[in-house]
Amino acid sequence: MLEELQQHDAKVLELEVEAKAIPARLAQLSEDVARVSAVLEREKVQLTETERYRSEQDTQLKHEEQQLAKAKQKATQVKNQKEFMSLQREIETTRRLIGEREEEVLKLSEAVEAFRAKIVSHEADVAKLREGFEAERTAADVRLAALSAAIAEHRKARDLVAVKVRADVRRKYDAIKLKKGRAVVAVKGGVCQGCNMRIPPQLYNTLQRGNSLELCPTCARMIYWDRIMDEQKLEAGEAKPAE
Repeated sequence: MLEELQQHDAKVLELEVEAKAIPARLAQLSEDVARVSAVLEREKVQLTETERYRSEQDTQLKHEEQQLAKAKQKATQVKNQKEFMSLQREIETTRRLIGEREEEVLKLSEAVEAFRAKIVSHEADVAKLREGFEAERTAADVRLAALSAAIAEHRKARDLVAVKVRADVRRKYDAIKLKKGRAVVAVKGGVCQGCNMRIPPQLYNTLQRGNSLELCPTCARMIYWDRIMDEQKLEAGEAKPAE
């Protein structure tokens, strides 16, 4: 009965660990979605800023082109060499500014296209992550419901076994389980399967009689002779395990 009790406890613990891991997994997926979404939003802001700056440069370029046209027209109307040379310097300066501005506008246009390509790619990433998250959350809800039902079933079965165990033995079992995790272990060939230490021969002989509750002198777990379980199965009509 103690072994059966322990099996239910172990299964409940296993199921609870799995259930606790599910919200953590969902939280990580949610963080992934939020992280990529934040990158996407920053890129959209950068795109807006770059487009605004390019528009400003375009406006400035048109203004400089107008100035160049006016300077050229004025050059046809000058009356002396001094004015002509001054206008020529103005024209050359404006041409240089226009060239630099055109180069800047080209770079900004390339940057805009690059941002747009990144945004399209990251929008697809976000959509895929969100789709995966929703699918994972749906599956998690189903799995959590199944785990909850299984835990309740094992707890119910455990309670049915627990009431058959003497109260003092059950308290001892619970105390050992709290400290060691596994409270009941078999002894095979004189070796405790909880700590892998050999028990005294006299204690091993006592275990084989199977009429007392004994503890391992090394790890203090409840111990039993492993062949006792085979004899119980035979008495219950189960087939004898192969040697």
